[in-house]
Amino acid sequence: MAEAAVSFVVERTAGILEEIDFHTDVRKHVERLQEELVRMRCFLKDAEAKQDDDDRVRNWVSDIRNVAYDAEDLIDTFLLRMESLKKNHFFKRSASVFKEWKHRSNIANELLHIQGRIVNISASRETYGIRNIGEGISTARERLRKLRRSSPRREEKDIVGLDEDIDKLVKQLVKTDDQWHAISIVGMGGIGKTTLAKKVYNHGDIEARFPSRAWVYVSQEFSSKDLLEAIIKQVGSPRRKLESLGEEELEGILFEHLRRKRYLVVLDDVWSIEAWNSIAKAFPDRSNGSRVMLTTRKNGIALKADAQSIPYHLHLLSEEDGWMLFCKKAFIHNNDSYGSPHKMCGLPLAIIVVGGLLSTKKNLGEWKRVLSNIHSLFGREADGVSAILALSYNDLPYYLKSCFLHLGQFPEDRLIPSHKLYRLWIAEGLIPQQGERMEDVAEDYLNELIERNMVQVAKWSVNDRVKQCRLHDLLRDLSLSKAKAESFHEIQGCQNLQPSAKSRRHAIYSTFQWPQCKYSDPQLRSLLFFRVDHNQSQVNYYINDPYKMEVSDLDYIGKSFKLLRILELEGIPCSKVSSIIGVLIHLKYLGLKETNLQEISPSISSLRNLQTLDVAANLHLKIIPNVIWKLIKLRHLYMCGHKYGGPLRVDTLLHLQVLSEINVEKWMQNNPAKLTSLRKLGIRGNFSFKATEIFDSILALVQLQSLYLRAEDADFPPLTQLSALQNLIKLHIRGTVRQLPSSHEFPPNLTQLTLEHTHLKQDSVRVIENLPRLLILRLKAHSYDGQKMTISVNGFPQLEFLEFHSLECLEELNLEEGAVLRLRSFRIINCANLKMLPEGMKSLGALRELDIEEMPKAFVDRVRGEDFYKVQHVPSILFV
Repeated sequence: MAEAAVSFVVERTAGILEEIDFHTDVRKHVERLQEELVRMRCFLKDAEAKQDDDDRVRNWVSDIRNVAYDAEDLIDTFLLRMESLKKNHFFKRSASVFKEWKHRSNIANELLHIQGRIVNISASRETYGIRNIGEGISTARERLRKLRRSSPRREEKDIVGLDEDIDKLVKQLVKTDDQWHAISIVGMGGIGKTTLAKKVYNHGDIEARFPSRAWVYVSQEFSSKDLLEAIIKQVGSPRRKLESLGEEELEGILFEHLRRKRYLVVLDDVWSIEAWNSIAKAFPDRSNGSRVMLTTRKNGIALKADAQSIPYHLHLLSEEDGWMLFCKKAFIHNNDSYGSPHKMCGLPLAIIVVGGLLSTKKNLGEWKRVLSNIHSLFGREADGVSAILALSYNDLPYYLKSCFLHLGQFPEDRLIPSHKLYRLWIAEGLIPQQGERMEDVAEDYLNELIERNMVQVAKWSVNDRVKQCRLHDLLRDLSLSKAKAESFHEIQGCQNLQPSAKSRRHAIYSTFQWPQCKYSDPQLRSLLFFRVDHNQSQVNYYINDPYKMEVSDLDYIGKSFKLLRILELEGIPCSKVSSIIGVLIHLKYLGLKETNLQEISPSISSLRNLQTLDVAANLHLKIIPNVIWKLIKLRHLYMCGHKYGGPLRVDTLLHLQVLSEINVEKWMQNNPAKLTSLRKLGIRGNFSFKATEIFDSILALVQLQSLYLRAEDADFPPLTQLSALQNLIKLHIRGTVRQLPSSHEFPPNLTQLTLEHTHLKQDSVRVIENLPRLLILRLKAHSYDGQKMTISVNGFPQLEFLEFHSLECLEELNLEEGAVLRLRSFRIINCANLKMLPEGMKSLGALRELDIEEMPKAFVDRVRGEDFYKVQHVPSILFV
């Protein structure tokens, strides 16, 4: 993580050198500092791998992290002082010139001092035996590798919840398909991949099908030569001495042994593409049904090994199976239960460890002591739960380590919106500012953490993108322990402890009495407030909310944390943001969503580094100061779209990507053609007045991909002009539409359409069913007023997702032959008068999910009973 801190400061200084007009002497020192840090970064990977074994190395890494942080503090404080001098009145200018000279002189001296510290730290490197990248291996990791070495001969006796997995994998391996395949078992550490692989490997059908079998343990520190030798010894009787042969010779020998037989080779615990590539050529494809089976924590390795095989994802145990496994381990000698820990959350390794510990405890007091110290117990053994999960963390590149640790700040079991996470990561500086769009890079980072089974997907969007994510409790514990060791962040929860001065990020839970326990931390960069009370929806925000943020509390934040980059207050009531906010010139993220905000100071105009401003869901905020146009780095602006107040200029925001929502009158006061980066737009108001001009202004947005239109006080005018939006893929219309455009007058590349309060009839269905690229259609409340809906022959040729939500008038749905043939997911919610599913459901062979929510009992009973033949082919039918 010191590598992450150093890399951040290197990028920060590069950006500052481009933006700030330093005097020559200061610029020279900043450039020298940057060079020294780049040089230091070369040794950090080796050092961080060794720090678990050697306190001296751990201290050396800590020294680097601290000097990087000190350099960042020095630069940010200098910029803060220079900004304050710019605000001085004219008659103070002469004094300001002297102060500016003094500040520049001081920073030059302090930069020299920091450079001296870096030289001293670098000189001590050889004393601690720290070498360059890629040299050496942690003895702790080598010790763990030996402890974890797997063998198919040592099978677990108490297996629970794997019978179905074993059957599926055995069938997949022995099926008569003669084509060669590599089949991968994928899942997080401790979930039972190796256990499952052993049961499959030793299955009678597998032994009969594959006369030649081999099992090798790969791990993070693999040797291609050792792997090849181990496989050869298991599948043949080599006449030559293998130890004296090179890799190419071993590869040839193995190839010859395997090509004459149908074989199964298991590669257990594969961590890298390189490990697979190093031996893949030795596996012949003789079209005789041979197989390779891998276990891995990474989905990408599975796809690389065989893009034609779907990775077999092993899931956490159900509550019932988890309890059964726990009982088998904990009650070896008796059946006296004193409770079970909730922290295990279906992870077999954790259940086995805890069950084994409790099996030796004889009374309630001993059980309570174990259950209250689970986290420390997990970390006690060299091959314990924490150590095994930590392997995944240690394998992360430094930029993903930072993102993983950042996730630990969110409360336990909290569902984390992905787009909010991306904005926070960008504001934190965790996403590099290179050629690619930062939001796309952030999404790639989250997907890689998911692919490595470090983060769980809580909710997918209908177009298969991550909408919400979460951390497994044990991985969150790992994140918190690593964050504490690295001083990455601290959480203020129930204990009301004073935070460490070293931590630069604080998460404040609503159980922490913030108003009574204020503290000052000049180096703090991130302050996230979270509501964690379970009755949040019942709290009266406006009168006596116990977590209300007073104006004096916000003033205290402005005075005490002047280097803040992130301030998140979502859900914490605060009626006013005063002028003190303008002091936080480094602020990049200001989250004020759903705070009952009623007034915001014009001094936000000083936040020139702000990237995200979120004041959405504040119904009492009538006026937003007309200073937003000064926030030239703004990328995301979320508002309520009120028509009240004066003008609101935004057309100077060349980096703005999201604007949601703005009133149409305020929108028309701008020149949208200047918003060249805008990709997502939400507008509400009366579109009937100057309709042509309004739609022309939208057409000027050449990058626009998502558009939300909400008509108020009048119906929508004709929407035919939208056909010119070539890049638009997502359209949401709310408000009465007298007549939809014809299908060829819609945006040509539209893939998602949501209609709400449009009051359409059957003739409109005939229009939208002919949209050639439409994949997703949502019909929400009052979008359709007809009692009967018919989807014509070959209607919706590409549609994959269909949602009916609160269609109160709909009584009958008919699907003609060939309609919605590609439909994969159909969701029916609160359509109280819909009598039954259409007969045409039988023909929907691609349908995989049918969700029926908040529907009358008679409808549900009919689906489960007399109409079940219509949907018996659907794998997943959910009733809520």
